[in-house]
Amino acid sequence: MEANDRKKMTRNEQKDEEMPDLDRLSCLPDSIMSHILSFLDTISAIKTSMLSKRYRFLWTLSPILDFKLLRFNPYRFSRCYPNDFFDPKGLNVLSFEAHVNHVLQRREHSSLTMFRLSLHVPAGSEFIRNCIDYAARHKVRHLRIRSYTKQGSVVLPRLLLVSPSLTILHLNNAVCSSIELPKSLSLPNLKILRLKNFEFSDSNYNGEVFSGCLSLETLVLNKCWIRPADKLKTLGVNCLNLKNLEIKYWRSPWRCFLEQSISVNAPALDFFKFQGHIAKVKFRDDSPCVNKAWIDICCPTACASFDVNGRMESSSESLIEMIRQLRNVKSLSLSLRTVEEQKNILKCSNVKPKEAARPVAISTHVLSFLLETSPCTEFLSIEIPKVQSDDITG
Repeated sequence: MEANDRKKMTRNEQKDEEMPDLDRLSCLPDSIMSHILSFLDTISAIKTSMLSKRYRFLWTLSPILDFKLLRFNPYRFSRCYPNDFFDPKGLNVLSFEAHVNHVLQRREHSSLTMFRLSLHVPAGSEFIRNCIDYAARHKVRHLRIRSYTKQGSVVLPRLLLVSPSLTILHLNNAVCSSIELPKSLSLPNLKILRLKNFEFSDSNYNGEVFSGCLSLETLVLNKCWIRPADKLKTLGVNCLNLKNLEIKYWRSPWRCFLEQSISVNAPALDFFKFQGHIAKVKFRDDSPCVNKAWIDICCPTACASFDVNGRMESSSESLIEMIRQLRNVKSLSLSLRTVEEQKNILKCSNVKPKEAARPVAISTHVLSFLLETSPCTEFLSIEIPKVQSDDITG
């Protein structure tokens, strides 16, 4: 028995020598390994090169590049974003730019799934443009840029404006005019377009920014405005395949309320969201109305030189006109703030603080008025909108 046990032990030892304990993860092909690394931010992915020779150049194959430069705040960011670049008193911007350029030079020249550059301190406009140009040359599909520059605007490269691979585009101006808005786009496969902090004027807008995106399905205009006292009075949104439209915190000054408007020509529109100070939104008469609408408006009262009552009356009239244009909507949601600030038209009753998060019961005559205005409505709710803060990473 002892001899047999010794033989078995010897055989097991030989097998262990012949088949060492391998790292199964490292045995995966490069395509799968690079996909796994794509779930990490770029700095973390680069740090894996220190694990072993197998990982040394894997980060160069990642289809996702994510760079962030945040303003230094040790109490807020040190734990949440330990791998990000910070900018204590502007001393780290040059090293950040050098790091990004180094990564772009060392990376394999393969197509990009996503490229994100999020700046919360000023950087060079030429550096930002070169990053966008790199993304366009590598056929990026999802591009997110939070631009922050104080020395000249970033001119988007021509290669990006006609990219056939781009499907999602997010452009965010940290300060006004960080990115120069192109007059036209020709993006045949773009499905989602988000613009934040952009000014539209006669010099940079002729309607072709939207109409040139034939496959556009979602458009979000966040904190945008039409330049006051400009020749441009109407922002035309002409998108034949648009399904979702969101207008959030429109920033045109109140003195421009009567002369400026947003004209929407989107026959396939299914969802409409409006949030912030009221603006004149006009839907084409021959366009089918949306199936679902979410409205959260507030009346601007910050400037004492204007008649507050007149503002509230104009806001109420515009609200009712907006609801009338959505007469075929099946699901209509109004925020509690919308109802409370339009008491001269809509009056809410039986609202208790503990019930604020649930749909609010409204009086019979108000319900009748809303149903008369929107006869196809099957679901009507009064709700408190969720607190929405700007994404800190752009």
